[in-house]
Amino acid sequence: MKLLVLGAESQLGTALTRALQGQNVEHAVLATDELDLLKQMDLLKKVSRCSPTQVIHVTSSANLLQAENDPDAASKFDIINTRGLSTLAEVCKHLNLPLLHHSSSYVFDGQKVHPYSESDETNPVCRYGQSKWYGERAIRDALPSHVILRTDWMFSKERNKFFREHIEACKHNHGKIAVMSNRLSPTPASDVARVLLAIARQVDCAAEVWGTYHYCALQPMSQDHFVENLLQETARYDTELAAALKTLQITKLPVHPPYIANSALNCQRIFETFGIKQRSRAAELSLLLQDIYGIQPVETEVAADADEPSVAPTTKTRQTKGRDRGQDAAASNNAKKNKSKAQAKNELRKTKDSNSPAKTDATQKESPQS
Repeated sequence: MKLLVLGAESQLGTALTRALQGQNVEHAVLATDELDLLKQMDLLKKVSRCSPTQVIHVTSSANLLQAENDPDAASKFDIINTRGLSTLAEVCKHLNLPLLHHSSSYVFDGQKVHPYSESDETNPVCRYGQSKWYGERAIRDALPSHVILRTDWMFSKERNKFFREHIEACKHNHGKIAVMSNRLSPTPASDVARVLLAIARQVDCAAEVWGTYHYCALQPMSQDHFVENLLQETARYDTELAAALKTLQITKLPVHPPYIANSALNCQRIFETFGIKQRSRAAELSLLLQDIYGIQPVETEVAADADEPSVAPTTKTRQTKGRDRGQDAAASNNAKKNKSKAQAKNELRKTKDSNSPAKTDATQKESPQS
């Protein structure tokens, strides 16, 4: 298996490349600015030169507000998310290559109360969602051997603007912030990369798994709930924020396009087909916050007792080292006390020996004190 990642500079492309490198999976990467998605022969040559067995397309342009108000941005959406995909699908068909494509929950209108399933009717209400839906349709029309993976909003340490803005707003406004009253399931980009790699491995085994699938992290929630949890977690690293949280007041604003009221996804089909389980976002969120505050994680420890149930890895940070140094100091003091006791016993033994009859030369040679 050799994977070609298109859009390697994107948030998901960065996470996927990191995962492939970490697991020693043979791969090649091309950044978006290396591709002219509208020139089929040029794209054909570049893909052929990499000699992949699968193509994973994660190129994306996702500035929703800009696409609504800027004609140039809207045109970029059209090229990357729609017309370019049509060209790429034709190239993959010509080269007999499967295509894995990343799409979005914004192909829906957000009016459904429960998470969206793959069989729900699409009805995008913004330019971004429309470009994603048209791109999906172009792939289905041109290439039978495809997998489309829709996800909810992704986050990573490379894209932390949302988190920084809410942290600073909370501190600046003494605990008063405003968020949209939408429902979502924020998902780590690294988790989506894991899912794409798992799908690619089954495709490599010639599994007939073509079609559209949904994936997002566990526990969809309202944005105000997510932000409150975020701020509570961040307060561990920020005393000023901790003080502001004592008067926390979150105002919920109505949802207006280009955003949608519900972008959560039902992930039952991907579990039934691939056995891929949803994961919590908590660990990756904690690592992101540590990165924002310049806290470097150290080695991960895993419980090693075979008789006990397996325990999830726990990551220590350098902030816990003060406690470790205290434990080391206590151990050092105990060692010194034990050494002093041993020396006192030896001195007492010497005194007793000096008052006893003289020993033979052989006994003296075996004595530690000789």
